[in-house]
Amino acid sequence: MNLSDNTTPVALKASRIVKSFGPNRILDGVDLTVARGETICVLGPSGSGKSTLLRCLNWLSPPDEGAVWIGDERIGLRENANGSTGPRPDREIRAQRSRIGMVFQSFNLWPHMTVLENVTEGLLSVKRMSRLAASDLAVEALRQVGLSGKHTAMPANLSGGQQQRVGIARTLAMAPEVILFDEPTSALDPELVGEVLGVMRGLAANDTTMIVVTHEIGFARDVADRVIFMDGGRIVEQGPPAQVLDAPSSPRLQQFLYRFNLESKSS
Repeated sequence: MNLSDNTTPVALKASRIVKSFGPNRILDGVDLTVARGETICVLGPSGSGKSTLLRCLNWLSPPDEGAVWIGDERIGLRENANGSTGPRPDREIRAQRSRIGMVFQSFNLWPHMTVLENVTEGLLSVKRMSRLAASDLAVEALRQVGLSGKHTAMPANLSGGQQQRVGIARTLAMAPEVILFDEPTSALDPELVGEVLGVMRGLAANDTTMIVVTHEIGFARDVADRVIFMDGGRIVEQGPPAQVLDAPSSPRLQQFLYRFNLESKSS
């Protein structure tokens, strides 16, 4: 994808996002534009606002200020006939949110459902599809993540990596326009991280629009079209991986990468 091509459609846009919890301002005026087919990796220390940003983007945690658009539709709010802005009905917000997939740190699978049932649940309850059509989409999504032989398995009988891949398949089956990943490998044992990152590499290669909050700097270097570094609720630096990771300009990012390299060498 040519990110310098101004004709590339915008998949998602956020403008001046502010979010506070009590007296703590977690996001402090974040602007973000995501091109269709772009993979963005978001790095930063704990508490920098990375996960909160994702939750604001899909309106799970509505921002206190600012606006978010999916395509050309504003999320969560709409203009009234008198020109004022008011909240959308819940059903409209749910429909908008279905256009933005979310893969969490924890797998959030239904323990009493099979793998196939977990993947079809959203198709049945949100998209109101027939069971046959939902099953066909779920089977294809599970094939994409390498779990074709696990349709009848229960989550408790899967490894952590397999459970996360089911979570990704569940999101893929909904055919979202953008997928948000909130540290998808942080709950996994080190030997299982690679299988999840491998699925994500395949999605990026197929021009799936993704925003990935991660500590996997090697993955960001190899896969991202753009790397964003956040600190103190703001985007401090962003650009192509080679620029941001190999020639950081901000002292805060230089310090972050230095500490990361020290920890990697000592582990």
